[in-house]
Amino acid sequence: MSNREMDRQFSLDDVENLDALFARRSAAAEAALSAFDAEKGIPYEDAPGRKLNIFPHAGKGHPAPVQIFIHGGFWRSLDADLFSFLVPGFVPFGAMLVVVDYPLMPACRMADVVDACRMAVGWTYRNCAQFGGDPDRIFISGNSAGGHLVAELADRTWLDGYGLPRNVIKGTTAISGIFDLDPVLRSFQNDALLLTDEEIRAFSPLYRKLDIAGPLIVTVGGEETVEFLKQSAAFAQHATSCGATVSHMPVPQTNHITIVLDALAEPGHQLNRAVRTQMGL
Repeated sequence: MSNREMDRQFSLDDVENLDALFARRSAAAEAALSAFDAEKGIPYEDAPGRKLNIFPHAGKGHPAPVQIFIHGGFWRSLDADLFSFLVPGFVPFGAMLVVVDYPLMPACRMADVVDACRMAVGWTYRNCAQFGGDPDRIFISGNSAGGHLVAELADRTWLDGYGLPRNVIKGTTAISGIFDLDPVLRSFQNDALLLTDEEIRAFSPLYRKLDIAGPLIVTVGGEETVEFLKQSAAFAQHATSCGATVSHMPVPQTNHITIVLDALAEPGHQLNRAVRTQMGL
């Protein structure tokens, strides 16, 4: 594709009623923050941008499985608070939800973003029990840039270096992810990201052998651009070829925003049910 066409692939220009969707997303996040208990802005490391929000399960009894969510924004925008709208899809069903903030590019590099997410997993494993979570049942999901970061975390090659057990992540869900960074380099997004050739080689999970143990859901909105559809299909096939147990689940009638807002966050939707089933809920 030409650079101009790649610009279109990584923009939201073709999403109808985008401003209304953004407003609905913000309102849903604010409503969830008002309706559910939250522990906000907890630092998982003493460095800028490395905080998380915890939404504990309100019930008593056995520790709750934990869903860690990593937001999108092309590694350079958005924050954890905005994705609080996910809470009604998980907490009432017996889960703890953890929404992660990470340092944003270009103030940092991709290695820092990936490291931050790894540190967030480690912090959650070591500390979630004090909030009612079960460190032996940690699951991870994320959208767009967060889908890419989920793929990086699902690849177990990093765990030993962070002092974590090989089975710390029990299952993953990559939503509308970017698994080959080279096309991003050829789009307007790189005007801000300033990705290097070295970063593209190091952080494109589509082009290296992966060690994924738990079940993996790869999903994408049926109304997303060709590049997102193509990359999700390619990543699902690649992960399968590496020995992972993969469910490839394109979601019809959803776009880059609504696949999270109206599918993952909606208890009655097949995507939400699939993620909760992965968690045993």
